[in-house]
Amino acid sequence: MFRLSPIIILFPKSTWPYLPFWKQFVAVWDHLFKVAAEQVLQKMEEIEQKVHLGQPVEGEYLTHLLVSEQMSVTEILGSIAELLLAGIDTVRCVFYEVLFHSREKLYQEVISVCPGDKVPTSDDIIRMPWLKAVVRETLQMYPGVPGNTRINVENDIVVGELVPPVSLCCVL
Repeated sequence: MFRLSPIIILFPKSTWPYLPFWKQFVAVWDHLFKVAAEQVLQKMEEIEQKVHLGQPVEGEYLTHLLVSEQMSVTEILGSIAELLLAGIDTVRCVFYEVLFHSREKLYQEVISVCPGDKVPTSDDIIRMPWLKAVVRETLQMYPGVPGNTRINVENDIVVGELVPPVSLCCVL
């Protein structure tokens, strides 16, 4: 998928079914969605078991998506597939930026919201604007979509009342 995507986007969409590697490309995507579906179904079973045993299930990403009912199961499967593909690159890029910029500020925000060994919930993430700003700026600098170009800006980007480090603001 990673090898074929940059090639396929060079051709008009109407020609894709006629490309010699199109069937392979579709098969790879089908496999990725199958893996995502298996992961979602396994997690749904775990959630059902916890509910049956009276154990808490709040704070888990999939639980949040299912309970909020803002996405259909098909959309959730697509989201999970995208996370499987892009998540690792995004996390790597975020860690890289945090390593060299603002790690103390980010650390203070995270431990103030989630002290000790507390695992962050979706409600906790909402209370971490600096973390969200760092992730969003990192995604702008290192987009997960091939061919997604960015432009340089002359002024700092202000997120709420927060101004991310210069290195995170150099790209919009």
